[in-house]
Amino acid sequence: MIQKSKKYLLLLLLIGLSFGGYLYFFSSQWGVSIPKEHLWRHSFLPAETTAINIDNWIKSARIVPEKHRDQSLVFQTTFKLTDCSKIIAGELQYNYKYAAKVLINNVAYGDIDRNLITSALEKNEIRVAEYWRPRSVKLNAEFLQKVLKDGENTISLIIYNTQDFKEFKSSNKQLSFLSKGRTNKLESNLKIVRPSSYFSESTLSIFKINTNSLSVPDEPKINSSLKIIHRDSPLNQLFDEGESYRIKIERRGNTSQTFSKKSYSFKLYDAKNNSVSKSLLHLPKSKKWVLYGPYADKSLIRNALTYALYRKMGNYAPRTRFVDLVINNNYQGIYVLTEKIQISPQHLSIHPLQIDANDSSKATGGYLLEIDRSEWKGLYPPANDTSAIPISYMVKAPKKKAINSEIAKRIQSQFNAFEKHLYENDRIYNYLDLNSFIDYLLITEFTKNIDGYCLSTYLYNKDISQKTPKFYLGPIWDYNFSFGLTDYREGFNPEGYVYNSSQYIPFWWKKLLNDKTFKVALEKRYFELRKTALSNQNITNTIDSLASICNPSTELNFKKWPVLGATDFWPNYYFGKTYDDEINYLKKWIAKRLTFLDNDILGKTKKGVRYYEISIRNNKKWMKDVEAKGKERNVAIDEMISIDAKYMAKKQ
Repeated sequence: MIQKSKKYLLLLLLIGLSFGGYLYFFSSQWGVSIPKEHLWRHSFLPAETTAINIDNWIKSARIVPEKHRDQSLVFQTTFKLTDCSKIIAGELQYNYKYAAKVLINNVAYGDIDRNLITSALEKNEIRVAEYWRPRSVKLNAEFLQKVLKDGENTISLIIYNTQDFKEFKSSNKQLSFLSKGRTNKLESNLKIVRPSSYFSESTLSIFKINTNSLSVPDEPKINSSLKIIHRDSPLNQLFDEGESYRIKIERRGNTSQTFSKKSYSFKLYDAKNNSVSKSLLHLPKSKKWVLYGPYADKSLIRNALTYALYRKMGNYAPRTRFVDLVINNNYQGIYVLTEKIQISPQHLSIHPLQIDANDSSKATGGYLLEIDRSEWKGLYPPANDTSAIPISYMVKAPKKKAINSEIAKRIQSQFNAFEKHLYENDRIYNYLDLNSFIDYLLITEFTKNIDGYCLSTYLYNKDISQKTPKFYLGPIWDYNFSFGLTDYREGFNPEGYVYNSSQYIPFWWKKLLNDKTFKVALEKRYFELRKTALSNQNITNTIDSLASICNPSTELNFKKWPVLGATDFWPNYYFGKTYDDEINYLKKWIAKRLTFLDNDILGKTKKGVRYYEISIRNNKKWMKDVEAKGKERNVAIDEMISIDAKYMAKKQ
């Protein structure tokens, strides 16, 4: 019996050894050919160069020199294989920030766009941490069998977006192969680091976009799908049923395109590929929408706050909703769904431009102009006046292709007439709407928007057919670099003005602020707004309301985009360690800004009754005293404020 048992044990041992040998020599397993710790040599080449013939390879980590910002950064190293016929597949991992061409033995495998957002789904949750693992490029067997050779092989990466980063590492790039057996002697030190945070539900509406494995370009828009999960219950679940839409999407913005967190614009389409207008999240119907991704604005609310206050002032401004965005099952953080500026009854409500069908030189209705980096140039100020630079502008609505050359010339002629009369101080209020110009100046200076007046600035003429064209300023757009955010152009300073800070700002404002009618109306309007839309209390309440909407999602947003606590982050002046820090900075900066404006607009010379009335209304202690006195004397609060303000003005 014992003898028999020994035979069985020996047989099992032989089977085990055979099976182990098979696994060792014939089974497939992943192994590392180039570990992450390995230093790759590097150099720089002109952007248009494809041949890699370099003598001055470098092996240490480096800063990207300014002189090389417009060149490609090339990484290269070698690896050895004993039997390349056993290689089944490969995988290269490198920094997500790189837009890279991958070559093996100088044969190009692919060009991988850094804007391609790939899936990060794990079961029913999404991994949140932004760069929890490098970008993985799968190398297929067909390509590898063509280019690999026994012995030494060369792998190269050509990084062509060097302008997007200041420094780089010569390591942190790993090449792995799936190989049959152990003949290639690959290291088996694959390590997977698991993230600690996941996204699966939100108090915000969830926008899920699927690009069908395409990167979202700057332009043109690509076909994608959108699912909106929006429930009345407290939490929206990632895999809840939602409303589905066909969309076309692209990246948007100028400076913001350099940020890691991109912003997008999209249009809605029906099954026949016709653009359609629909309401999203109870906002008015629109064909065009923006998904703005606050990145440098760590409060997340600067745009939404400004638009809300401007609407409170009685003007149209784009309406917004905060959402959590998911692209290709990859969590992207908090975004602001925003109406795109357009002419329609529910947006900028003017009659749209219509060209006479029988006479193309005749038209009725209005048009919208945009001041920005545009094609048309203003004629004023004339060349001999160097105080300002003529502005660049274009027709925003209707579309350029809908306007013939005669109508385009008329629009330019009307704009030139408006600027001429303003420059010469000749019947200027026949050509511009006093109230809209005042409100635009006040919101731009209150927020100290350093891009104000000369970028993303809109004005419109309600009726092209009128002999005397009259221009209205608005709607407002793009106030993300406001409220003390920037460390340049004195954006951080709660004192001073934007209107006189640059030659690129239209000459209009200096002319208007030297006009008595404008100055009197400005002071009166500011006084009224400080009691209503721009009162300390209304501003604080609006900030608290918007921040409370965002707050449940801020932790994951800042894990996705770890910008809090940064000590060097362009263009920010203030570096809060927490979201609350950023909101408190916003409130304190606004309080200082209002103090400056109160003094300068209402009390620049002798402080009058208006100045003291505003001071009382925005001082909690004084208001408490006024309320007590009013109750004691049986006098209404507003009347008691007026009495005390008159007394304080007389006493000074």
